[in-house]
Amino acid sequence: MGKKSMSSMKLVELIGFVLAAVGFCLPLSKGKIFGSNGGSGLNYIKNLFNSNGNTFLEVMALLVFAFAILGIVVLLIKDVKLYGLCCALGGIVCGALFYLKSIGIFDSGAAKGLIKAANKIGGAVAKPGVGVYLLLIGFAVALVGALLRKK
Repeated sequence: MGKKSMSSMKLVELIGFVLAAVGFCLPLSKGKIFGSNGGSGLNYIKNLFNSNGNTFLEVMALLVFAFAILGIVVLLIKDVKLYGLCCALGGIVCGALFYLKSIGIFDSGAAKGLIKAANKIGGAVAKPGVGVYLLLIGFAVALVGALLRKK
């Protein structure tokens, strides 16, 4: 019996999940790599277990990382297209909720939150770290790989 080779779209999906996992460990905002200023996603998870800070942000950060790692594990162990698709979509949704909460859109009413978010967009979007870009690119690549994969 020969060893089955990995299809090209499955490989694209795997690369996307690896990029997302690596991006989570890099600074999400400008600062030192693995710095203590809350820059990397790992610091949010550390804060969750220390029980200080906003727990919604920490749980969403944990879920983003869990979906990236779970996507890698699912592709390598149990190769089901639907599982990879769910991991990619879950990571995107949790990342979006994390971002919206971090700019304060859920802090007040919907109209006030949107106005507040529009005012903060310049400061919030102008200084993302390399981790944010890798997370976005990684989950987008994983989603494309999952959608275009045949099996």
